[in-house]
Amino acid sequence: MRASVIVPCLNASRTVADAVASAFAQSEPPAEVVVVDDASTDGSADAARQAGARVITNGTRRNAGGARNAGIEATRGDLLAFLDADAVAPKDWLERARSAFVNDPSIVGVGGRIANGRPGRYGELDYYLNHSEWIAEGSAGARANIPTMAIVYRRAAIGPVRFPESNTGEDTAFALAVTARGGRLWYDPDIVVTHRHERLDWRAFWGKQVACGRTIYETRRALDRPGKSLVRFPPLLFLFPHLWITVGRMLRAGHGGKAVALFPWLFTGEVARIKGFFQARAA
Repeated sequence: MRASVIVPCLNASRTVADAVASAFAQSEPPAEVVVVDDASTDGSADAARQAGARVITNGTRRNAGGARNAGIEATRGDLLAFLDADAVAPKDWLERARSAFVNDPSIVGVGGRIANGRPGRYGELDYYLNHSEWIAEGSAGARANIPTMAIVYRRAAIGPVRFPESNTGEDTAFALAVTARGGRLWYDPDIVVTHRHERLDWRAFWGKQVACGRTIYETRRALDRPGKSLVRFPPLLFLFPHLWITVGRMLRAGHGGKAVALFPWLFTGEVARIKGFFQARAA
């Protein structure tokens, strides 16, 4: 049971080599590491090749979902391991995923916990606002959805399912479509992937949270996800439900000091999300 690692990449020349290196450094080596360069305008493809990956280049941009689809078609492994170009996988990522598949045939996908690889205000804000569900050690178990930052699927379980060719909730739509065919997603908190994003200034922070607000609207409108009532009753957003959920998760994970120090910025991020939600609703 060998894994093909697929790395979708758009203008990630500063991080993709580390992602590729972490894939090659696995305790159970992958069958192949393929970077799908999604029409980057920087040196991403060269950086990936120098790190040892096979590079596929999209002639026109297909977004994160389309890049992953290109990787699915170009690889041969029994397992499909998706790794973001700004993420670093732990050495036992593929080993732990394979073990879960062997021990439980009902498991179709395995993912884990996220660690912040960018200290500082904006790195921490991105981490908590976008990934708070995945920061606590917690217990292993089935989950309805797991981010595609570093997740391994059985190819046979995926079958004809493909990602929507967008950057808007494409991983959630894919996960739900795969599990609708039968089987469970498994969360293993001992798999700890490090996120090393490049969104490290005010403009990028605000823009990311506005985009997240648009994603919240689109995914809740189209999919059966928690918070679907916000589509029918959008004034509920002004109660800032996600803010309180995020703070609660931070407290339970032992990050209470960060919750207090970052609270004004967390609040600002939620305002940006509300703006994005209403933008999408009006479109």
